[in-house]
Amino acid sequence: MEKFIIILLLIINIILILKKNMTQKNSIIHEKEKPLKEKINYDEIIRYKEFLKLYIEDREKFYKKGREYLLKKRGEVYNESNLITFQDKLNYLLIHESPENKTEIVDKILLRNYSQKILGIDICPPILKIYNNVDEINLDELPNTFVLKCNHGSGMNIICSNKSKFNLPRAKKKIKSWMYSNYGLANFEYQYINVKKRIFAEKFLVKEMINYKFYCFNGIPKIVRVKGHINRKNIYNIYHINWTLADIEFNFSYYFRDKSNSFKKPKNYEKMLNYSRLLSSKFCFCRVDFYEVEDIVYLSELTFTPFNMYIKYKKKEMEIYLGSLIDITKINK
Repeated sequence: MEKFIIILLLIINIILILKKNMTQKNSIIHEKEKPLKEKINYDEIIRYKEFLKLYIEDREKFYKKGREYLLKKRGEVYNESNLITFQDKLNYLLIHESPENKTEIVDKILLRNYSQKILGIDICPPILKIYNNVDEINLDELPNTFVLKCNHGSGMNIICSNKSKFNLPRAKKKIKSWMYSNYGLANFEYQYINVKKRIFAEKFLVKEMINYKFYCFNGIPKIVRVKGHINRKNIYNIYHINWTLADIEFNFSYYFRDKSNSFKKPKNYEKMLNYSRLLSSKFCFCRVDFYEVEDIVYLSELTFTPFNMYIKYKKKEMEIYLGSLIDITKINK
């Protein structure tokens, strides 16, 4: 019976994952944002039926074919005999590392259990309420400010900065679309496929937060990417662990490097480093993200597939350098 239900859900997702706007970039919505229009590409339904058949019959082939298909759409080729760049090795890990070992970690609710197990303390932002569907959401039970999130993907966040002005029907409509989607199938990021989908209300910390993203290679943090906003621009500075600005820059038009180095080392930097080592110790690569609010460290998420491995840098040698830091011989299959 359980297998039948899983297959049925996968069939439903064949149609859902064809939505062109499944990518969750810039999906934090506010009360007055215009509705998003989504279209379905029916021409690819047959191809996804083939993926469904593979998922049932040969899971490892499904993992590999899915990534090859996605890379081909981007004009790239995946070749396991020549793994050099950061993207190459991340794709290899996604195909060959057991996604079941990561499911608890990428589940944004169960991440708290992982934090407790590894660190002996839950350092995630407090959860106010957990819901199984949008109809359970009751604003009367929530404070004036909060964040609504889904636990099974990336970018599924809705900020409420003032409950009296919060458009709950619109928020429910957006969340319902997220709950129907399978983030792991839509983006071929397999660690998300079996996450039990839920909604939760999280404590609102501050409106503008700096995000510290530690890139850990075989349990050792090597660089930290700092995300913030300066003059309404998305700033992403990359630092060496000694907090010197690294010569690593994204080749994306919507990310900018602040060469004046406006970001200061956080007060709890050494604590973040230590947490990163512990939380990433079981994996060849893992990115560990933190916030620091009022001198308190909060764990944001652990990521194994940053940008869905669609990462471009201004200097090709930087992609090769980051790839060289991953030792795939230590993979946990």
